[in-house]
Amino acid sequence: MDFKTLFSQTKDLSLLLVEDYTPLRNDMAEMFDDLFGRVTAASDGSEALNLYREHYARHNKNFDLIITDIQMPVMNGVELSEAVRSINTDQQIIVLSAYTDSGYLLGLINLGIAQFITKPIKHEELVDTLFRVSKKINTHEQEPEIVSEVYLGENYSWDKKGHILKDGTNVVDLTRHELLLMQLLTVKSEQVCTNDDIIQEFYAHDIDIYENNIRNLVFKLRKKLPDKLIGSIYGVGYMLTPATHQNQ
Repeated sequence: MDFKTLFSQTKDLSLLLVEDYTPLRNDMAEMFDDLFGRVTAASDGSEALNLYREHYARHNKNFDLIITDIQMPVMNGVELSEAVRSINTDQQIIVLSAYTDSGYLLGLINLGIAQFITKPIKHEELVDTLFRVSKKINTHEQEPEIVSEVYLGENYSWDKKGHILKDGTNVVDLTRHELLLMQLLTVKSEQVCTNDDIIQEFYAHDIDIYENNIRNLVFKLRKKLPDKLIGSIYGVGYMLTPATHQNQ
C-alpha cells in the first residue's frame, strides 16, 4: 500500500499517541504528523486521559484514534482504555503490544479492543492496521454491506451461507473440527478469537477441545488456506483478516 492510499483515510483524523519511551514516541509522532490532521502525544495513561478530556472541551469531539502502549508508569494502557471507553464506548484504540504483554491482552479484548500492533513495530503491519482502522472510522455512519461470499486471497473464498471453502471453483475438504473453527473465525472476522471462544463454540457442539488441540487444529487449517490469513495474538488467540483488508 502506498502513502497516498493511506493518507486518503488518515488526513482528516485526529490522533492521540501514548508511549512512555521518549525516543520511540518522538519518532512515531514525527511520522504520524505527515499522516494525520492533528497529532497529540502523551508519555503515560494519566497524561493521555487529561489530554483526551481537554481535546473534547476544546473541539467538542473526541480524538478519532488512540494508539497506546500497554506497559507505562502512573496509568497503563489497559487502565487508559477502560477510562476512555467509559467516556466513549465507540472510541477506536490501537494497542502496541510486546510478547511480554500477553497477560494484559485478554482484559483489552474484553473491552472490545481487537486492534494490536506487535513490538518491535513492523512497517507493513503498522500501515495495514492504520488503513483498516482509519477506514472504519471514516465509514462509521454507513451501513455495512451484507456479503454472502468473502474473498480470502489467492483465489480462495468462503461462502458464509453454505459454509463452504473454495479454491476457485473447487471445494476444499474440511474436517468437522476445521469447519467449526472456520465458521467461528469468519463470524469474528478482523476480531480476536480467543482460545476461550473456540472452546465454548466446540462445547456448544458437544466437542471437548483443549489449548494444545487448538494449536494443532489451527496449524492444519492454515495449510488449507492462503498464507497469513490466520494471524496469532500471542498467548490469547487468533484473528482472520481477509485479503480485501490485508492489501487495500
